[in-house]
Amino acid sequence: RSCPMLRLSLLAASALSAFAFSPSSLPSLRPSLRSSPAAINMAVSDITTAGELDDVVKSSGDKLVVIDYSTTWCGPCKIVAPKYEALSEVYTDAVFLKCIGDSSADATALMKREGIRSVPAFHFWKGGEKVEVIAGANVEALENTIKDNM
Repeated sequence: RSCPMLRLSLLAASALSAFAFSPSSLPSLRPSLRSSPAAINMAVSDITTAGELDDVVKSSGDKLVVIDYSTTWCGPCKIVAPKYEALSEVYTDAVFLKCIGDSSADATALMKREGIRSVPAFHFWKGGEKVEVIAGANVEALENTIKDNM
């Protein structure tokens, strides 16, 4: 014997799931990485693939490129995120990127390629070469490394 209220709840849940959306069904809100490097200096741009990182590093020439590797579950990543965003607004001659490792298989592959074993991690690129790496949420070290490489 089944409960009519339970059956109604299950039907309603099933109907609602047909209208559910996923983040991938929404239009991308991140700046286009195919535009000039100047277009991505206004804030922190999300990247999800090794190809995107390679393109930005190559097209940025002698500009400093800083990438923040993080995950959605990382407490220190959440704490440092607004500070990283603020640094991107202060040091506008640098390109600031962010890769959230658990956002996609491509992002996970990028973090694996770059040897990320703990988060947050920050890599610094200049002239097509990786020039510095910081592991951990040390904002002072992050800002000093930006200053030293500008």
